Amino acid sequence: MPNYKQLEEGIGRPLNLHRRPVAVAFRDNPPADVEKFTGVQPSGCSFWRLASEGRTFYTVPSDHYNCPIGSYTHNIALPPDRALELEQALGLMAGAGYIRMDDIPGVFRLPQTPAVVIYSPLGQAPVDPDVVMFSGRPLP
Repeated sequence: MPNYKQLEEGIGRPLNLHRRPVAVAFRDNPPADVEKFTGVQPSGCSFWRLASEGRTFYTVPSDHYNCPIGSYTHNIALPPDRALELEQALGLMAGAGYIRMDDIPGVFRLPQTPAVVIYSPLGQAPVDPDVVMFSGRPLP
């Protein structure tokens, strides 16, 4: 496995990042040494924030139910009593001009539901990430 700590430092310093890069991995099983997320978050993006603050953990599909858009992109079926939330969220986004309904079929979606999603700061990645996210500030 690459030295992700060195990679995080090598990218983060020159870019003057205020948040740590986040490693995300989609797996069939959690690593033995990673804790399961406990609690509730208002959105899937909240997991990115927790990881950028230094936490390493994994989620299961039901942890993502509060985020219909994230559930869609992760190929996680919402429970029947919450299934309309995706339509409502997309309608709100379309009404605000953020997205066109014609664009929805082109939105990236995982080919299958991951059993677990592992989040961590890049420098602490317990497994090779599938995605690394960086949050930066634009230059003035």
